[in-house]
Amino acid sequence: EGTSSSKGKSIFNLLPLKSHQSISSIMPLPEDENEWKNLLVVFVTSNGNIRKNTLEDFININASGKIAMKLEENDKIVGVKICRDDQDIMLSTKEGKCIRFMSKKLRLFKGRSSKGIRGILLRDNDKVISISILDALKSDSKSNKKNIDKYILSVTENGYGKRTSFLDYRVTNRGGKGIIGIINSPRNGSVAATLMVQDEDEII
Repeated sequence: EGTSSSKGKSIFNLLPLKSHQSISSIMPLPEDENEWKNLLVVFVTSNGNIRKNTLEDFININASGKIAMKLEENDKIVGVKICRDDQDIMLSTKEGKCIRFMSKKLRLFKGRSSKGIRGILLRDNDKVISISILDALKSDSKSNKKNIDKYILSVTENGYGKRTSFLDYRVTNRGGKGIIGIINSPRNGSVAATLMVQDEDEII
């Protein structure tokens, strides 16, 4: 445990990275590995590919690490999240596009050798920058009352932000172009991050 001004310790003590590798995501896991078989893990890359595995596929990892996903040239993993089949997945891009689809409609991959499948169709020069896991929308309005105070916060590189109800992001099929989540402009700049927040949350 460190203070806000401490320098921290090298991650090389835990994971010896090669010169071309870097950390892209940090994910807390249940300490009891017996719980892992009940959880799913979703990987998303900057080029818009996505893959879902059981977390159990990653129980036995040696000290030098384990290949989690094959990547195309000039692609990289930008996010890894735990999810359930009764939740939705939302991908966001640096040009402000978002796509939301059901986790249960993303097929479960066996093993770690696949590049995954298309999560979102990107325009030239656009990249996926984040993945969010959302509670699924219900067919009746009463079931959604508990979700009224849940929002998607979009933050841009120039320091602007926008909070939008997550009910405004309709569920579509995986692999589409998505919808506009926030407009890119010279004032805003590109999108730096998106995340789910609630009224009582604080943001750093």
